[in-house]
Amino acid sequence: MPSSAPVATTASRPAGSSGGLLGDLVGPVVRGLGLAPSRRSSGRPGRTHVEVRGVATPGEASARKDLVEELLAVPGVEGAVVNAVVGRVVVDHAPDVALAQLVAVVEEVERRHGLDRAPADTSGKHPVDVTPWARQVLALGVDLAGLGLAGVERVLGLVPLTRSIPPVLTATLSLVDAVPSTRTAAERTAGGATTESWFSLGSSTLQALGRGPIGLVVDACYRVVRADEAAARTAAWTAWDTRTPLHTHTAEPLDATARPGTLPRGPVDVVGDISGATAIAAFGTVAALVPERAAAVLLAGVPKAARWGREAYAAAAHRAVSDLGVVSMDPDALRRADRVDMVVIGEGLVDRLGDAAAAVGRLVVVDEEATATAVTRLQAAGHGVVLVSAEDVEGLAQADVGIGVGTTVPWSADLRCGDVEQARAVLLAVAGARAASWRAAVLALTGSLVGAPIALTSSLVGLTGRTNAPVTLAALAALGVNTWAGRRSAR
Repeated sequence: MPSSAPVATTASRPAGSSGGLLGDLVGPVVRGLGLAPSRRSSGRPGRTHVEVRGVATPGEASARKDLVEELLAVPGVEGAVVNAVVGRVVVDHAPDVALAQLVAVVEEVERRHGLDRAPADTSGKHPVDVTPWARQVLALGVDLAGLGLAGVERVLGLVPLTRSIPPVLTATLSLVDAVPSTRTAAERTAGGATTESWFSLGSSTLQALGRGPIGLVVDACYRVVRADEAAARTAAWTAWDTRTPLHTHTAEPLDATARPGTLPRGPVDVVGDISGATAIAAFGTVAALVPERAAAVLLAGVPKAARWGREAYAAAAHRAVSDLGVVSMDPDALRRADRVDMVVIGEGLVDRLGDAAAAVGRLVVVDEEATATAVTRLQAAGHGVVLVSAEDVEGLAQADVGIGVGTTVPWSADLRCGDVEQARAVLLAVAGARAASWRAAVLALTGSLVGAPIALTSSLVGLTGRTNAPVTLAALAALGVNTWAGRRSAR
């Protein structure tokens, strides 16, 4: 079972729509109607973090100043700072100060400065956002319900619901989810959080209604790994925040700079896109010649093991570094790690971290003030770049994986490390990502190569189940081996 729910509390206000997971699911519809998603907030006794819209814009200095002054005027508030990078105001206060009081002040300042219609934070990336954990737990519940339903059908001798779900529907959803190019297109259209919610719950629901128990068990294992990652990130943040003075949360907005060129493609991307294109071409051909085998052929080409393997490694690596105290501000950073091949590091850190950095890729040692320039130059040359820095705000924001080191790490870092040993652990986790992706890609190809002949030659009775078995088992193998590798990566 997954770890317990994130320990930070969350609250939302009615705003014409639901927040968190439901907000992610209905996000496009809500935005289309002009309704704002609910406000994220979190906290512990004596400190509350509240989402503030529009403060990340460099021109909104007056709004940030007014917000702090208004909050300090609330009886019982002891201090307040704005973290414009993560879009939160952090308030230290007496126990009797209610969240509603703080939210009311935030809303009034937003309205006064015309920020109340600014986009809300729907990314789910903040470590205390409960949505990623809830999404996986809900999907896990659907899987378990599906297993129970399958058991009831077997005991009572009922006609399985499997027969009522068109195999081509489950195959299409699985393919769109597993092929990197199609999933990226979906994320650009609907947003990353919305896409993840729809695919997670849609996949689990179709699995529960249209697949056998093996698929449900494997999907449940995947959900446990992802839920554990979310819980680990929240726990690391909460432990850090508990011992951190208020002023540490202060951060000015970042001047966003577009990445020069696209991130290089990794093993999962190459194999996933080729497998997807091959599966679609084969489906079209077989549908014209032997239509009753077309859905099975499409299932055989789903590169589920590739994507799940990369996800499993990143999730387990996040658990490993979070247990050491590393605070992950961007969960996608370790998911990009399989595509980096250069490490930029300041002169002051190379003696202590040079060996771990060299395990990732080629090492570029520069003066601390020149790291941002080095990152941009390498990205323009077609490289994926890791930056290890104690102070370069722009460079950490620009890098594909930004590793901040020290007690006053810039908020632009993807992974905040309190000391050199934590940074070493993160670098080792990054170093293992490419090998993990290759393992996952090879397993995906193996599953398809075994499943394709079954789809083309096996008996039509139970064809989709037999075809899907090697694809699902390959995904289970990728999930298991890369979860194990991720957990050991930081050692």
